Amino acid sequence: MWILFRAPAPTNDGQTAQSMYEKRLTWITEEMQHSAAGHGCRFHRAWYAEDGSAFYALACWGSREGARAFFREWEIEAEPGETATVLVGDVGLVPLP
Repeated sequence: MWILFRAPAPTNDGQTAQSMYEKRLTWITEEMQHSAAGHGCRFHRAWYAEDGSAFYALACWGSREGARAFFREWEIEAEPGETATVLVGDVGLVPLP
């Protein structure tokens, strides 16, 4: 299942889109990557909008249960105002590696 996360910026607590992105540069460790894979994460990437209006992340999980277990294990909470949209369908030009 693909999930698109979006958090508008700046947040009520003053985070910018870039700061939400940059905290993940050190937050995502090898241990976290291995844990995510173990819970069924097949893909995860994050970006911030060039105009600073939002932070985005896209993830592909094997199941909702796996995603929830990972978020619980790492005590990951949504960013202020963040929405998560489950995307349906899968068509494209290049498959995942």
